[in-house]
Amino acid sequence: MASQDRNIFLGKTPQGNNCLHISSIHGHNDFCKDVLELEESLLAAVNLEGETPLMAALTNGHVFLASFLLRSCCQPALRKAILQQDRHGYNALHHAIRNGHKDLALQLVTAEPALSEAVSKCNESPMFFAVMRGFTYIYEKLMQNPDCAYSGGQHGCNCLHAAVRNGDRGDPIFLHMQGIHLIMYLQAILDCHLSSLANKFCEP
Repeated sequence: MASQDRNIFLGKTPQGNNCLHISSIHGHNDFCKDVLELEESLLAAVNLEGETPLMAALTNGHVFLASFLLRSCCQPALRKAILQQDRHGYNALHHAIRNGHKDLALQLVTAEPALSEAVSKCNESPMFFAVMRGFTYIYEKLMQNPDCAYSGGQHGCNCLHAAVRNGDRGDPIFLHMQGIHLIMYLQAILDCHLSSLANKFCEP
C-alpha cells in the first residue's frame, strides 16, 4: 500500500516528525532502509526541533543507524541534511562529539568538513567540544579545515580556554594555535589564571 501511495510517508506528527524520524528515534534500522528505498527525500526533512532523521538517530544513541543515514546523505542533493543545525544551533558533529561517539564524529567531518565551521546559539564550536573531551585525533582532523570555528561559549571563551583548563601545554591544539593566534593563546592563559584567583578569593 505504501509503495503505491508515497504520500503516506510524508505525514507528520504534531512535533513535525515523519515516519523516518520516528523509526530513527527508536533505532529501527530495517524499517529505515525500507523507507529510504521508497522515499529518499525524507532524509532532508526537519522536525520542530530542527532535527533531521540523522540527528534524531544520533541524539538517541543509535550510532550504527546514524552512520547508515550519513552514508545515505552523501550526495550533492542531500548535503544540506548533513549540515542541518537544530533549534539550539547544534549540528550532527556537535552531538556526536558531545555524546562521545568518536568514530561517528570522524565519519561526519570526513564526509562534510564544513560541519566544523558551525557554531551553536551558545557560541560553541565542535572544536571546543572535542578539546573539552580530550579527543585529540578528532580536533587534529578538525584543524585541517582552515575555516574551522574555535569559539567556546557565551563569555568570550574559545578552545584554548578549554585546553588551558585541561592543563596540557604540549597539546597539538597549543602548537597549532600559538602559531596563528598568539594573542588568543595568551588571553586564554590569562583568563584561566584570573578565574582561578577569583575562585580562591570567593572561598569561605
